[in-house]
Amino acid sequence: MKHIALAWFIVFLTACTSSTPETEKKPLNISINLWPGYAYAFVAQEKGFFEKYGVNVNLQYQTDYEEALKLYEMGEAEGIFLASTDVFSLNVKGILTQIVYVADYSDSADVVIGLPEYQNLSDLKDKTVSFEGVGTFSQLLVFKLMERAGLQEGEFKTANILASQVVDALDSGQIQAGHTWEPQVTEALQKGYKILGKAGDVPGVVLDVLSFHTDTIEQRPEDVQAVVNALVEAYQFVQTHYDEAISIMAKAEGISEAEMSQGVQQLHLLPLEENIAAMQANGTMFQSGQITIDFFMQKGQFIIQPDLNAVINAQFIQAVP
Repeated sequence: MKHIALAWFIVFLTACTSSTPETEKKPLNISINLWPGYAYAFVAQEKGFFEKYGVNVNLQYQTDYEEALKLYEMGEAEGIFLASTDVFSLNVKGILTQIVYVADYSDSADVVIGLPEYQNLSDLKDKTVSFEGVGTFSQLLVFKLMERAGLQEGEFKTANILASQVVDALDSGQIQAGHTWEPQVTEALQKGYKILGKAGDVPGVVLDVLSFHTDTIEQRPEDVQAVVNALVEAYQFVQTHYDEAISIMAKAEGISEAEMSQGVQQLHLLPLEENIAAMQANGTMFQSGQITIDFFMQKGQFIIQPDLNAVINAQFIQAVP
């Protein structure tokens, strides 16, 4: 009986020991929304790049940006693809988050679409313009575009409307213009609506990044590094196998290949060397961060001033092999 008991103890001990690596390799949940700028994360998943670098990633896809953000805020995701502006907002809320990778700069992918009778944004005085979420990159973009057109806060009305609902809001007369992106832009143009402004008109405002909770970075730095390595390889795959990459990305996000390709062409995806430069002190990421902080501090929407050096973490992009 002693021998049997000893044998069972050995089996039990072996089972406990073998389960430890599995615990350490639990999936890294990353929230991601419908956006062509970082859709190549699905390429990294489909082509096995995450697995290649030794990390198990679960991409939590949401169509709406706000829904993807909620997942992260609620702690259901360790990482998130989002606009850099919102990383600073998260930190102000006490959700300590760090940027580890810059996916793209938006040019003509983020736009303000308006009724056809308006020629430009300056025509929208006393009209209603929508953005998606108070304290978000969408608000920052709309206000900066309106400011560039000569209209200050109070000279136009605002509405908080999801990008996916902007076309419906235009149809109903709820708004006269609104911030949105693909595939809504194509739909709006087909209905005769007009692009009145784009992110490229105010450079440095819309950068899309990958970020993680600070405690995740501290507890799982090897996994964060593996994700960044995989994204760099996925970016390269997009450059060398464009059609296949577009097919993977479009299928994952539930849009047509034409819509995905058009969206990608309206963005500037960053290669490794530009990513490193953007994350350096006084690089584009720091400049964009300062624009964000200044804007929301002035409006009283940030109760504290985030530390750029604490939010922007360049160690992982610098360590890509």
